[in-house]
Amino acid sequence: MISTVAARPATEASAAVPAGEWIGANRGEVDRLLNEHGAVLVTGLDVRSAADLAAARHAIGATPVGLAEDFAPRTDLGHGVYSAPSWEADREMCLHHERSYAVDYPRLLFMTCLRRPERGGATLLADTRDVLAALPAGLAERFRTHGWLLTRNYRPYFGLPWSEAFGARTPAEVERLCAKRDIRAEWLRDGTLHTTQRRPAVVTHPVGGQRCWFNQVAFFSQWSVDATERDLLLTTFGEHGIPFNTASGDGAPLSAEEFQAILDAYDSALRRLQWRPGDLLILDNVRTAHGREPHTGDRKVAVAMAR
Repeated sequence: MISTVAARPATEASAAVPAGEWIGANRGEVDRLLNEHGAVLVTGLDVRSAADLAAARHAIGATPVGLAEDFAPRTDLGHGVYSAPSWEADREMCLHHERSYAVDYPRLLFMTCLRRPERGGATLLADTRDVLAALPAGLAERFRTHGWLLTRNYRPYFGLPWSEAFGARTPAEVERLCAKRDIRAEWLRDGTLHTTQRRPAVVTHPVGGQRCWFNQVAFFSQWSVDATERDLLLTTFGEHGIPFNTASGDGAPLSAEEFQAILDAYDSALRRLQWRPGDLLILDNVRTAHGREPHTGDRKVAVAMAR
């Protein structure tokens, strides 16, 4: 499910190739490999900065996509490029898709490793066609028919504040943005912003026509939270007041067993990728789910989202 292309032979001593230059000269082949495999890793390039990553995005003819409805802090690196979401190093980042909960999700992701960690930190990848095929039939059909629901509660000290997640300064501005993005928003008595959005869980790939498991049902489920932390959140805020949760589109909750079935389906299609600084990873965001293993040491990844 991933194609690796060497921009220059590993034994070649000459300088690495600028990413934008190489992508521009090989755009047709990159497009072909991306459509065939869903993920392309190009080695031997010289991707060392946000500007280099943006040049690769531009060379393939993609339009930048900015941040919206984010769930964790990121650093703006300039040129429409951002750091990976801030995530505890000792915790795995479950397989997911960038902004599959949004109406304007990115189709392509351009990623580069700016610094490798001391240990661990592999990028996790899975072909979502295979994930869908591995799901229990009844579970897959339920989400195919009804879609999925994401509920979020924007509280102080629990994730991003609504002003940062939506890039808004006033409640009225948030309400306008939510209406535009098909998000139901309400303000609770304590000032918490509570949002609900229903999205398809299975989509047809816009190029290949295949059915893909495209959502963040597992990522945002209450079951993805450490058991002790989950119990504390449920005791404090109740089932409908926790920072985030998911369900099928008809409102039926996701059981712990169903959550595990989704993780098992991801595991059945899992590929681990250890890459090096300077490499360029291009992902079809619909076809390929991605995540991250725990790690030690500083790990820096830059991401450019595009349509």
